[in-house]
Amino acid sequence: MNLHKLAEKLIEAKTKSERENLLKTIPETDLVKLAVAVKEICYSFWTSEPIKAQASAKTLENIYKFSPQKEIKAYSEWINGIAEITRGNLVLATERLNGSAAAFLHLGNELEAAQTQVSKLYVLALLGHYDEAVECGKNTLKIFKKYKDDLSTGRILHNLGNLFFRREIYRQAEKYQLLAHKHFLKANDVKQVAMIEHSLAVTYSALNNFCEAERFYSKALLKAQKVGMIVTQAEIESSLGYLALFRGRLKEALKFLELSRQKYETLKMPHQTTIAELEIADVYLELNLTTEAISIYKKVADELHELKMQGEEARARANFGRVAAVSNEMQTARKQLKKASQLYVLEKNKVGAAAVKLNESTLELNLQNYEKALKLAEEAEVFLRQSENLRHMLTARWLQAEALRNLGENEKAQKLLFQVFIESIKQEQPNTAQSAQISLGNLAVQLNNYRQAEKHFRRAIQLIETLRAPLAAEEFRMAFLANKLAPFENLAKIYLAENKIEKAFLIIERARARSLAESLGDTNLPMNERQNKVSVKLKKKLETLREELNWFYSRLNRADESEIENLQREAKEREKQIADVLRQIASTDESEFGKTDFLDFKRLQNQIGEQKALIEFVNFDGNLSAFVVTDKKIHFIADLAKESEILTLLENLQFQFGSLRYGAKNLGRFTGELKERADFYLRNLYEKLIKPLKSFVEKRDLAIVPVGALHYVPFHALFDGTRYQIEMRQVTYAPSATVWQFLASKPKRKIRNALLIGYADERIPLVTREIKNLKKIFTKAKSYAGGNATVSAFTKNAAKFDVLHLACHGQFRPENPLFSSLHLADGWITVRDICSQKLNAEIVTLSACETGLNKIFAGDEILGLTRGFLAAGAKSLCLSLWTVNDEATTVLMQDFYAQLQLGKIASEALKIAQCNFIERGVHPYFWSP
Repeated sequence: MNLHKLAEKLIEAKTKSERENLLKTIPETDLVKLAVAVKEICYSFWTSEPIKAQASAKTLENIYKFSPQKEIKAYSEWINGIAEITRGNLVLATERLNGSAAAFLHLGNELEAAQTQVSKLYVLALLGHYDEAVECGKNTLKIFKKYKDDLSTGRILHNLGNLFFRREIYRQAEKYQLLAHKHFLKANDVKQVAMIEHSLAVTYSALNNFCEAERFYSKALLKAQKVGMIVTQAEIESSLGYLALFRGRLKEALKFLELSRQKYETLKMPHQTTIAELEIADVYLELNLTTEAISIYKKVADELHELKMQGEEARARANFGRVAAVSNEMQTARKQLKKASQLYVLEKNKVGAAAVKLNESTLELNLQNYEKALKLAEEAEVFLRQSENLRHMLTARWLQAEALRNLGENEKAQKLLFQVFIESIKQEQPNTAQSAQISLGNLAVQLNNYRQAEKHFRRAIQLIETLRAPLAAEEFRMAFLANKLAPFENLAKIYLAENKIEKAFLIIERARARSLAESLGDTNLPMNERQNKVSVKLKKKLETLREELNWFYSRLNRADESEIENLQREAKEREKQIADVLRQIASTDESEFGKTDFLDFKRLQNQIGEQKALIEFVNFDGNLSAFVVTDKKIHFIADLAKESEILTLLENLQFQFGSLRYGAKNLGRFTGELKERADFYLRNLYEKLIKPLKSFVEKRDLAIVPVGALHYVPFHALFDGTRYQIEMRQVTYAPSATVWQFLASKPKRKIRNALLIGYADERIPLVTREIKNLKKIFTKAKSYAGGNATVSAFTKNAAKFDVLHLACHGQFRPENPLFSSLHLADGWITVRDICSQKLNAEIVTLSACETGLNKIFAGDEILGLTRGFLAAGAKSLCLSLWTVNDEATTVLMQDFYAQLQLGKIASEALKIAQCNFIERGVHPYFWSP
C-alpha cells in the first residue's frame, strides 16, 4: 500500500486502535513521509471538506504520539493551524502556525517554514493585523522567489492582494491579484486559479467594473464546480450575492447569499456562516426589513467580536447603527456607529471610517440637523477621494446635496443632484439614482416648478418599481415599498394642485395595499405547493418547528398560571424561528412574480355602477381627505379632519363599547343611556367623515377604502342623528380600489353548500348551539363542533365549500400580526397557515372576537386574518372589529344566512340582519362588530 492511500485510511479510521494497527505496518523511516502525505491531503480538502481537514489534524497528532519526531510535530502544528481556521479559532490558528514555522526553522527547513506563513497571512488579515501581515508576506515572498516556487509565490501574492482589498485599497489589491493569477496559471493549479479569479471578481465588483467581475465570477465558479471546491463555491455564491446587492438586484442577492449560508452551515464553518448571515442582514436592510436586520446584526456583531474578526465586526456595527437610526433607536445608533468608527481606526481603514461618517450624516439629516449632516458628508468625501469606492462617493454627494437643499442652497444642491443622478445611472447604482430624483422633485416643488417636479417623481417611481419587480416573496415586496411611498404621495399632491383628480387617485392606488393586490392576482401556487428547490433540511426544520409550536399552543390552552409565561416565551421563539426559515425558503424561491395590472379607472366606474360610490380616504401630513368615485365622476374633498381627532373619537367609542362586553342584561335601566353615549361618538364620526361627502354620494351604497386609523371605524354604524348608515345603504370595505376591483371581477356563484366549524370556550359558550341552528338553514352543510372542530377539519375541507363559517375565539397579535389566529379544538390556525390554503369560498364568516382587526403597515397593507383569507382566495369576508356578544352574534348570523339562502348578496343580507336589530332598539355594540 502506498503512503498516500495509507494516509487516507488513517484519516478515515474511526478508532484509536485502528490507527495504531495501521501505523505499526509502516517502517519508522517512512513516518515523516506519511506526515507529509497527510498534510497534502488536508490541503486538497480544507476548502471543500473542512471536517476532513480537522480529521487530518487529529491523524497527525496520533502519528506524533506514535513516533514523537520533531519534524512530525512541525507538520502536526501546521495542520492543526489549518483545522483551527476551519473552526473559526483564528488566534489559536496563528499560534499553531507560528509553532510550526519555528519548528521547521529549528530543523533548518526554511522553505517549509515559509509555507506555513501563507495560511498565517490569511488569518492575520481576518484579525485585522495588517502591518504584521504585510511584513510577514514580503519576508515570505523573498524565500519563495529564492527557491523559484511559483505556486507558493502566487499564494503569498494572493494573500497580499486580499490584505489591500480588506483596507479598501482596490487598485493595489488588483495589482497583487493579477500577479498571483499569472503564477497560478504558470503552475497549472486549477484550484488556486479558481480562488484567485474569485478574488479578482470581488475586487472588480468593488471598483464598479461589473463586466470584468461577472467574467471572473463565471470562470471561477466553473472551475470550483469542476474540481469539487464546495467552500470556494460557497464563497463565490456569497460574493455574487454582494455584487447583486451593489447593483440593486435584491432577489438575486438573497438567492446567492442564502445558498452560500446553507453550504457554510452544512460544512460547519462558524466564521463563514456568520459572515454569510451578516451579508443577508445587509440585504434585509436594503429591503427595509429593519426588525429582522437588527436581530441579525445584534447576533453577528457579538459573534464576530468573539471570533476576533475586526473588519467584519466594524461593518456589522456600522450597518447596525444605520438600521437603528432608521428605526428611531438613536441611542443605539450612535453607540454602534462610535464602536464601528473605533474598529475601522484600529484597522487603519479610512474608507470604512468614511462609510461610518456617511451613516452619521444620514442620522443627522433625519433629525433635521442639516449643517451637521453636511459637515459629516464633506469630511467623508475627503477620505473617499483617496479611494476607488464610487458607491460611497455617490452617497456622500447625495447627502451633501440633500443637506444643502434643506439649508436653502438650492442652486448648489440642484447641480450636485444632477451629477449624482447621471453618475449613478452610469455606475449601475439605482438606489442613489432614485434618491437623487426624489430630492430633485422636492427641490422643484420648493421652487414651484411643478412640471419639473412631476418628471422627477415619475422617474423615481419608475426606478423603485424596477428594483422591486423581481422580488417574488410578498413579505419582501411589501417591506421594500414601505419606506419609498413619498414620491407617490408627492406626485398625487401635484396632480391635486392642478385639479387632475383622476391622475392623483391612480397614483395613490399604485402604492395602496399594493402587495396584497398583487398577491390576489398571483397565479403562483401557495408556498407549500411550489416546486422550487427548497433544501430538504429547511423543509424538515420548518415541519419540526410547526409541530413544536402547535404543541406549545395546545399546552397554553390548559396551562397553570405558573406555566403560562414560560410557554408564551417558547411559543414566540418558535414563531420567530418559523418566520426566519420561511424567509430563507423565500430567498431561494425561483418562481417569478407575474406582471402587475394597475387599476383600470374606466372599468372601475363601470363596476361601481349607478347604485354605488367608492370612497377612498387619504392622509396627507396628518390631515384626512377623500376621493369619491361614482360611475360618472370623481371628486376630491380635502381636509375632512385631523387623524388625531378621529383617534380620540375612536378611543371614546371603544370605551363605551367596552362597558357592554359582558352583555346588556346586567345593566338594566342604564342600557338606553349607554346607547345615547355611543350614538354621540358615532354621530361625531359621521359629521367629520361622511357628512361632507353627502352631496357626492347621495343615496348610493358605499364601498369604503380606509386609511390608517379609519380601518377601525365602523362606517356602517355612523349615526346622522336620526338613522345609522346601514339603514340607508349597504356598506362594504376594501383595502384598496384595486383589491375591490379584483374581488368584484370574480364571477358570482350560487351558494350551494357550507362548512360550519365551531369551538366554544368560556368567552363564547353558545357556539355549539350557533352551529346547530345554522346547519338547519343550509340544504347542504358539513359541520364540526366541540372536539371535532380541529385544524385538520378546516384544512381538509375548506377548499370544497362556498360558505366557510368559523365560530371560535380569535386572537389578534399586534406585535406579530401574521401569527394572529383562530382557536380550534386541537390548536391554533394562524394567518400564515391560512395563506397556504387555496379557497374558493364566496363568503368567509369569522364569528369570533376581533377577527377584523389588522395591523396597518406602511402603504395601508393590512396584516391579520383579513389578509390571510383574501390571499387564500375568499371573495368576501364578514368579520368583527371588537369582542362580540355571543348571544347577539348567534341571532345575527341566523338572519344573515337566511337572507343569503333567499338569493341576497352578502352585503344586502348583512344589512337586513343588522336592521332587524336596529328596529328592536338594540345598542350598536351588539349588531355592528
